Amino acid sequence: MTSSAIEVRELLIYPIKSCAGISVNEAQTTKYGLSLPSNSLLSDRRWMLVKDGRQRNQRHLSRMALIRPSFTSLGLQVDAPGMTPLVIPYSPLPDDVIDIEELNVKGRRYDLKVSNWFSTFLETSEIDLVYFDEQFEPQHTKNIEPEYPNEALDSDVVAYQDMSPFHLGSLESIDDLNKKLEDPVKIYNFRPNIIVSGVDKPYGEDYWREIQIGDQVKLRWFRSALRCLLPTVNQETGVRDPKQEPWKTLQTYRRKPELYGVKAQFGTYLSTIEHGIIRVGDRIHVLREDKNF
Repeated sequence: MTSSAIEVRELLIYPIKSCAGISVNEAQTTKYGLSLPSNSLLSDRRWMLVKDGRQRNQRHLSRMALIRPSFTSLGLQVDAPGMTPLVIPYSPLPDDVIDIEELNVKGRRYDLKVSNWFSTFLETSEIDLVYFDEQFEPQHTKNIEPEYPNEALDSDVVAYQDMSPFHLGSLESIDDLNKKLEDPVKIYNFRPNIIVSGVDKPYGEDYWREIQIGDQVKLRWFRSALRCLLPTVNQETGVRDPKQEPWKTLQTYRRKPELYGVKAQFGTYLSTIEHGIIRVGDRIHVLREDKNF
């Protein structure tokens, strides 16, 4: 089955969970998501903010959207309005290892200088930055949100992602959603890694079960992306929509209650069959679909 009109429009790596993404022209697929081709350890959601051993994200602190990480030769740089840029060296990694019990995963906690930077900007005390080390036991996708069915394999894992190493969304779907909204939103509100265009109809990606991107990469579907209130945060201003849009509108027409209860769908969760490099402009071939979904 060939779908030559579909292509990759943008690739995004979110180094720190719930902070701004980095748009890249090419990325390597890894079991933990997209990474820089030059260094697989510089990958998606490899860092995370915690407070008292519990993750913090835009559901708690919407201003996190304004923290802009970037990969530099000296380390991970973070910028935010009114703050002096902070460079966090890639090595050595911190010695202090803590448990993030709600995720059943560990993190290497950075020092007080790093903590103070994030705490100052977020106006919340004792915010810590942690890093997921390769030696740590990852989260197994099939065990996350067990109340909803998924088709993850035993080998599917994530670092600090909510559910999936890869999250795909289409411009056709966001265009359709925006026709129903008084104030349009951008697809970045949904924080996908892989943005595509050329899908034959809005939400057509719901049916894809196996795709090939370019000449190398093959990805397989294991669940729809179920939406919480996080997409109500404007990623350019860090302000949450007082009307709870687009979440409220999605609830009116994007639910599949027999599978997902009250949760609305937008985008898909994928994992790898075959690894490789993905580039902006790569064609996407749909190898297998489930039209009955």
